[in-house]
Amino acid sequence: MRAWLPDARGHRRLFSALSIDALGTGLFLPFSILYFTATTDLTLGRVGLALSIAALVRIPATPGAGMFCDRFGARSTVVVSNLTQAVGFFNYLLVDSFGHLLIAAVVVQIGNSAFWVAYPALVHDVAEGKRQESWFALITSLRHAGLGVGALGASLAVAIGGTNGYIAIVAVNALSFTVAAVLTRLDTSGATRTVSGNATPERDVPSAHAPTSGWASSLRDRPFLGFVVLNFGLALLSLAFGLGVPVFLVETVHLPPWIPGTVLAVNAVLGAAGATPVGAAITGRGRSGSLMASQAIVGCAFLAVLCCAYVPSAFGVCLALAAVVLVTLGELIQSLIVSPIVNDCATAASRGRYNSLSQMAFSIGDVVTPALMTTLLAHGPAAAWIPLAALATVNMLGIALLTNHLPAMRRRVNHPAPAEADSRG
Repeated sequence: MRAWLPDARGHRRLFSALSIDALGTGLFLPFSILYFTATTDLTLGRVGLALSIAALVRIPATPGAGMFCDRFGARSTVVVSNLTQAVGFFNYLLVDSFGHLLIAAVVVQIGNSAFWVAYPALVHDVAEGKRQESWFALITSLRHAGLGVGALGASLAVAIGGTNGYIAIVAVNALSFTVAAVLTRLDTSGATRTVSGNATPERDVPSAHAPTSGWASSLRDRPFLGFVVLNFGLALLSLAFGLGVPVFLVETVHLPPWIPGTVLAVNAVLGAAGATPVGAAITGRGRSGSLMASQAIVGCAFLAVLCCAYVPSAFGVCLALAAVVLVTLGELIQSLIVSPIVNDCATAASRGRYNSLSQMAFSIGDVVTPALMTTLLAHGPAAAWIPLAALATVNMLGIALLTNHLPAMRRRVNHPAPAEADSRG
């Protein structure tokens, strides 16, 4: 296992930044709506409306972040994204009206969009394009651990401090983004690398130092656009599970109210503990085959959720826990492979745009999935979960079709690209 992990020496500041970022997010995420109802006079409906409108900003913000990333570099974009989110969360402390909440939430969404566009590109730069899956696995473990610890800390803060606990959560979250920005900027190790004895810029330097690549060339890459459509199917299943399963288990199956919290906790623990073992297990296997396996596993998870409605409660609890184990396994495989594929499809000058196109799947999914899941759940268990299990099968078919057109999908996990292998002679 240790031999499989990447050599992360020299990047402690960056890893600390990503962990602190996740810790702050974990603090706020469980109480992202309750905070405003507890500290302001806004109703639940007004809070939800403001946050939903702000989420729409992700759709134009995501391609904008891609252009920014290609122009100024992945590291700079991550720093700016952290500072932007810090400004937004500091404003959350001052919210006293619907308009102020909307503006602050828009700022947070813009920063969040920029982070998820630049983060995969930054990992590619730090890894120098090699063994990306192992780097993503290590960072995924750190981020899941941060999210889990943050969620636990938030629960304790609210239990002990009440309203003051809510305020402390947001203040610490804002501070965490500020600290993460500073640490990311200070992590300059690997900023240059040596080729034939000469120092050359690492790939996260601004694209002003490299040939530019506009949207036209990116949008003409039809095989990659097919992968973007596929990624929407992958994202939809991930978002649907997190949004729909907790409501379904409590409202329809009538399982105990502690089940949703347990499901989220199991997901966080398995994400933290399982990323590196999963990465090690799929090393050497084909990316496309591993992606297909992830969808088969996720499809089984949705069928397990469906069965919860037709068995006694004790079996329902066991099936629900089995489903979260399966979906976490599938999502881990998926998360370790998708970003390296996107990075390998792009050039250094277009990596931000390519990642922004890929992230659009989640930006659109964040808007579509809540309405979709509430509609499906209103028509009963079979209407909710059988279509999603069928979508997993469709995703498998899409993966098989795209593999013939995208060389990045034909590579093996943690194996070098052909050009790299040839250069090693």
